[in-house]
Formats: sequence, C-alpha cells, structure tokens
Amino acid sequence: MSEETSNTTLGGSYRIEMLKAMNWMPWKRRMLAVLRDLGLESYIAKDAAPPGFNDPQTPTKDEEVASKKWREGDAKARTRIELVVGDTEMVHLSGADTAKEMWDQLCMVKEAKGRIGVLATRRALYRMEADENNFDLVDHISK
Repeated sequence: MSEETSNTTLGGSYRIEMLKAMNWMPWKRRMLAVLRDLGLESYIAKDAAPPGFNDPQTPTKDEEVASKKWREGDAKARTRIELVVGDTEMVHLSGADTAKEMWDQLCMVKEAKGRIGVLATRRALYRMEADENNFDLVDHISK
C-alpha cells in the first residue's frame, strides 16, 4: 500500500487526507467544505440540536418526521467525520453521540485557546526550521 493511499480516503467523491496529529487546520477547512457541499454543515453548527417535541409523550406525525429526518442527516454527517479521522485520532470521538459533539470534541482537543493557545503558537513559530536541501518558500510560510 502506498503512503498516499494510507493517508487519504475517498469520502464519496472527495479525496481528503486523514486527520492526523499535525494537520488539523487544513483538514478542518476541507471537512467544512465537504459538509457544506453536502448540506450537512447545520449538524455541526453551534446551535445544532434535534428538533423538539411539544409533548414528548405523544409526538405529532410532523414532529416524528422532522426528528427522523434530523437523525438521518446527523448520521450522514457523523459518517463523513468518522471516515476521515485517522486511527490514532479516533479516540477524540469517543463518547460523542451526534456530529456536533464529535466536531466540538475535535475542536476542543485540536484548537488550543487562551494562554495555552498563545504558548503553543509561539512554540511552533520559534521552532520552525527550513530544510536547506528541499526548500520551498511558499510551503514554509504556509506552515
């Protein structure tokens, strides 16, 4: 199996690199594009939640249909996320029941915020080194 085959997956008609320890930002951008294209981005939005029932004991037919439609869409979004998360990163999805919970858990782990985020960014910036033998300025700056 080639290295490219083991690092990428075909998500439907999309070719996406698997989420690994060090590729969160490009992976996130591509994943958001895929979910947006498929009309599934609402399932990871901040306000994503299954539709409620006026009376949970006796839901109406429309409420049941809306709930079923939401569950099916959420399942599609969860599947898309699960298929492009590498084995070592799969632990970050454990315990999540919805696509929003999966996305929130990934963001919480991968996006350091506050002082820790500043320190992590500084550390990455000051430890950046260019490879003298194979130096591509655009690639170096984008990192």
